[in-house]
Amino acid sequence: MSTRQLARSKTNRVLGGVAGGIAEFTGLDSGLVRLITAAIVLFTGVGLVGYILAWILLPEEGSSSSGLTSIISAFRGNSTTPDSNPHPDDYR
Repeated sequence: MSTRQLARSKTNRVLGGVAGGIAEFTGLDSGLVRLITAAIVLFTGVGLVGYILAWILLPEEGSSSSGLTSIISAFRGNSTTPDSNPHPDDYR
C-alpha cells in the first residue's frame, strides 16, 4: 500500500513548491490552491508566515529531509551527499 506524504513539489512550483505540493496531496487544481493561498496571504498576515514555515519544514518531493535540514547543513558546511570527487587540496 502506497502512503502519500505532504511534500513540496519539484515540478509544480512557482516559488517553493508548497501550493503545488498541497494540490498534489489533496487532488485539487494547483491554480485553485495558489488562489486560496494568495488570498490568505493578502488578507491576513498569517498566510505569509504559514507559507514560509511550510517552505522550511516540508520536505521536497522525493527527499526525506526538510528544508530546515538543508539550511542547517549549509550553515554548518556539511554536505548531504558524499563528495565522490574530492578536491586535491583535501589530501594535505
